[in-house]
Amino acid sequence: MCRSIRAVLSAEATLGLAISSTGMGAQQPAAADSHTLDLLQKITLAQATSGNEGDVRAIIRAEVGTSVSLQETSKGDLVATLPGTDKGPVKGPVILLSAHMDEVGFQVRSITPDGFLKVAALGNWYAGSMTDHMVTVHTAHGAITGLVGVRPPHLMSADDKSKSSSVSDLYIDIGASSAEEAQKWGVRLGDRITPQSSFLPLGNSGRLVSKAWDDRVGCALLVQIVRKLAAQPHPNTIYVAWTTSEEFGRSNATVEMPDLKPDFVIVVEVGITTDTPDAKIGEQQEKLGGGPVLDLYDGSLSTTPLIRDWFTAQAKAAAIPLQYTTIAQEGSGVGMENNSYLFRDPSTALLIPLRYAHSPHGVIDIHDYIQTRELLAHILGKLDASALRHMSEKE
Repeated sequence: MCRSIRAVLSAEATLGLAISSTGMGAQQPAAADSHTLDLLQKITLAQATSGNEGDVRAIIRAEVGTSVSLQETSKGDLVATLPGTDKGPVKGPVILLSAHMDEVGFQVRSITPDGFLKVAALGNWYAGSMTDHMVTVHTAHGAITGLVGVRPPHLMSADDKSKSSSVSDLYIDIGASSAEEAQKWGVRLGDRITPQSSFLPLGNSGRLVSKAWDDRVGCALLVQIVRKLAAQPHPNTIYVAWTTSEEFGRSNATVEMPDLKPDFVIVVEVGITTDTPDAKIGEQQEKLGGGPVLDLYDGSLSTTPLIRDWFTAQAKAAAIPLQYTTIAQEGSGVGMENNSYLFRDPSTALLIPLRYAHSPHGVIDIHDYIQTRELLAHILGKLDASALRHMSEKE
């Protein structure tokens, strides 16, 4: 781990206090340990676009270890099974936790006669965020560094400067002088492209910069939850799924396991902060450093008031702040994967606030990560059959 990250770790260790074993009463977030920061660094800098999540799968397998049963589905999802201790006539609910492994990226659409690469988007991109950024082109011969080109302002008219670019306008300079040379280096149509980034702190604030927080931060959090659950008895049967291709139209919590019948689904994802100077009046909802976020509505998922109120009560009992968010995007995920448990079963999503989503570099606050992890652990200890019945009542 680099020296600057260790400085963040030292600052966090000074601030953090251990969570009590009961999960009740006034608490502070637990300290960010070296394993947490190392895991976040490793998993965010891994390269894994939709359908090519192998590097992240390998990290998760290594981190979870052999003490937990891991199954890989035909789609490449990884699913951990953690049986509960409750063997009585009224068993605890079956709970599914989910986070997706893939990141937004690009693929090679064409190669110009001069050796530049034109791209197609894998996921939802604002093209302007990629201008003049370094990328990695993943070829059969190995990784090639490229630069997303930008027209010098000296050659741009006023109209050019006011126009917003599209992904079809982007081109990548890999140093090749011809299409033949690019092909000789191993570049083929369809090769995947990911942004290059670094894992770095912002000052001494506990805020961290990296790529692919969406949704590697959720993947890391679930790795740590699995390790915690494997080390201590718990009443409910819990499945933890790390899923594939969410950024390319496959809904989160879509798991190819016919025998999986969850009673409740919790997705762990990133939230979209609205705490920057470009936020519009009335748009402000969640902010960095404000704690975990409950997703009330995002264009497809709608958290019911009963679920909202129960989660709010649990956050209050654990003395963890809880934010709420509503993003009015149209129909995200609906109809794309009709076997997603996120839409079939009682469900909600816990979010870690993220600035600059779907761009080469995003920012999270380590306090938000730790508090989301501790809130989820608290919820898993309280989500029994009685709580499930209450949240499933007709309103």
